[in-house]
Amino acid sequence: MATLGFVMFAAVAASSLRAGADGEDAVVVAADAIVAAGQVPGFDISWPQCNKQYPQGPVAFAIIGLNGGRPFTANPCFLHQYRWAQLVETRPAIYINMAFPKPDAPEATTGPYGTCAEGDDWCRAYNYGYAIGRDTIERVSRFGIVPSFYWLDVEAGNYWLSDPVYNAQVIRGTVEFFRERSIPFGIYGTPYQWRIIAGNARYGVPVWTAGAQGITQAMSRCDNPAYAFAGGEVVLVQYYDYGFDTNYACPGGHPYAAFPLPDPQGREGPPGRALAAAAGPALAHWHAIPMLAGGE
Repeated sequence: MATLGFVMFAAVAASSLRAGADGEDAVVVAADAIVAAGQVPGFDISWPQCNKQYPQGPVAFAIIGLNGGRPFTANPCFLHQYRWAQLVETRPAIYINMAFPKPDAPEATTGPYGTCAEGDDWCRAYNYGYAIGRDTIERVSRFGIVPSFYWLDVEAGNYWLSDPVYNAQVIRGTVEFFRERSIPFGIYGTPYQWRIIAGNARYGVPVWTAGAQGITQAMSRCDNPAYAFAGGEVVLVQYYDYGFDTNYACPGGHPYAAFPLPDPQGREGPPGRALAAAAGPALAHWHAIPMLAGGE
């Protein structure tokens, strides 16, 4: 299991923070609401959560989207969300959106592959992927932050060609940009979408896999090779709960994997959960229970 270099701090169990692009909203943290990070889930948020309430805790860790859904765009409230995430970590991880360059994408024209001829999608793909990496580092540098980890978000919702060999060339360009600079990174997606987009491409990096239905199923995917797409090991599994994309940290070396543990405050489960709707006895731990609502 790869060690991702995250720094784990106490998690905020209750906080009040409203998103705002200007970053001027107040942050209020209840001093008596601190619990160990390993006992609670992680979340990922981005531009869809702008001007909305963030997860109300407890929060073990957070991964913040840098872009506005596509490469070379901006999440307008990124810095505000990142400062929220810093309530529980000094250097939260981020994720960046990946896609194939459309015909008029200027970022694909020149780069390590040289100046590409019109219609040379192999050349354009690599230059574009490399430029995604460069744009990412330039953006975080302007913000004055150094994320602990970078996730490449590879999803079918963005623009891709029908030929996965060419799509994988984009990803290769970004992968090699980060490897040249020894920047820690991994790949987010699902096995199904990865096969459609990138085919059999393998990069041997940590994997963050999505689509689990509840935390019990999320836990089961950590050691399941069927979800280790892109030739890496699964270290995070995304599921849906609390009204947000929620994440389970797999055991085996991941700093956030001390889960489940007894709640030091003696509570019987995560706040806000409808315990009456869950089968079985009251929860004595922050433990896996089936998701109460559908969604990916």
